[in-house]
Amino acid sequence: MNDLRDYVVQYLKNHQYANMATIHATDPMQPHVSTVAYVNDGLNLYFVTSSKTHKVVNIEKNNKVALTIDEDEPDWMKLTGLQIEGKASQVKAEDISPIFEIYAEKFPIAKSFPVSPDDRFIRIMPVKIWILDYRKGFAHRDYLEI
Repeated sequence: MNDLRDYVVQYLKNHQYANMATIHATDPMQPHVSTVAYVNDGLNLYFVTSSKTHKVVNIEKNNKVALTIDEDEPDWMKLTGLQIEGKASQVKAEDISPIFEIYAEKFPIAKSFPVSPDDRFIRIMPVKIWILDYRKGFAHRDYLEI
């Protein structure tokens, strides 16, 4: 593994929420953004949501997504974060168990939620990742080749 990849995997592991943009299913000129509580397995991200949400309906129509994960840092010159473009897909039922274990470890409250037939685990496979680190200079970004 390279240093940038290791940095990204650790950054993902150390954060809980991402802002995810999708393209609106009925208006392709309209983006839609949602906050998702995610876990990662390597570079892949996973979150659970209802099949009735805008994000799931949007992903079913167009699986391209974009995410940001960053610090709420008031000093711009200390800002770090990730910008990710990827493809989202529903996780198959037979693949959910190990993902739920990772999810429940990071978010223990998830174990107490009732199971709903509407729940969907979504996988995001990154296609492009930019690493923001303004500590290296204003607007500094490194690119991780996937």
